[in-house]
Amino acid sequence: MSNFSPADKEQLAKLLSEKIKVYGQIRKMTEEQSGLLDKDDIEAFNVSLNKREKLIEKINGLHQDSDTLMQSYVTFSSASSGGDKEINKLRNDIHDALKACAELNDKNIASLQSKSESQKERINKQSAKRKGIGGYAQSVPNVPEMFDKKS
Repeated sequence: MSNFSPADKEQLAKLLSEKIKVYGQIRKMTEEQSGLLDKDDIEAFNVSLNKREKLIEKINGLHQDSDTLMQSYVTFSSASSGGDKEINKLRNDIHDALKACAELNDKNIASLQSKSESQKERINKQSAKRKGIGGYAQSVPNVPEMFDKKS
């Protein structure tokens, strides 16, 4: 049986609980980003992405801190019948939070791609109109004397 002490269990539970809190913040922020995309507030969306990136870095740090304990726990839980209920619940909660964040993120990506295509079409239409205006502009004489005369 692996060495997985009650102190290890307590520390792992603390780290996993902290991960769940941060994933909750990421999920909330991702939901807010959906609203920002709906409002076409790209500047606020970019600010929110930067804030979310900092939370992801925090998650990475928590993962590094908990990785060794988690490996010990997995060895312990396979040696004992199923492991600890609290730790298993926290692991399931993290899995659910990750899944929810991924789904929201996929929706935001799809929305952003749709808006990008829409903007691309608008730019192409404006370019076509500008080319049409350019044809008319060539038929108008551009002689400086016409504009300098005071009549």
